[in-house]
Amino acid sequence: MLGKKIKNLKSDYLRNLIFGAEDSLVSTVGVLFGIASSAAYTKPQILLTGMVVICVEALSMGAGSFLSEKGAEEADAKPKPKNLAAIDGIIMFSSYILFGFLALSPFIFFEPEIGKYISLAVTVLALLLLGYLPAKNPRSAVRMAVVAGFAVLVGFAIAHIFKIE
Repeated sequence: MLGKKIKNLKSDYLRNLIFGAEDSLVSTVGVLFGIASSAAYTKPQILLTGMVVICVEALSMGAGSFLSEKGAEEADAKPKPKNLAAIDGIIMFSSYILFGFLALSPFIFFEPEIGKYISLAVTVLALLLLGYLPAKNPRSAVRMAVVAGFAVLVGFAIAHIFKIE
């Protein structure tokens, strides 16, 4: 019984880690690719936008994970260790921050026109790994990368539809 509980905890933690990473990569690269595709933004503005998106969303996702786990614990009414919801929130927050800065980092070292493509490549590679590693399933890897590609497409389309010069 204890072994099953430990396995479920690890599964919850892994789910929060992957969810935070995937959401961060998709959101961050989608926003940054769109912003970098607009001629109206400079490198410092893109970096600031990326940092704001990553920090605000990391807090939001971490808080959301904590609150939903806490609510589920309270609704379940079974005694559980007290810090699980907090750990879930911390894992979600940390994962979001780490992977968000992975997507942002090419913009630190390269100009936006090049950085956006490097960021996209790094993000797709990270998504392929995130999709593949838990189950060692190539289909999962491709599915995760393709779904994320739509976010980049949306960011790019919005930037071109509402282009400010």
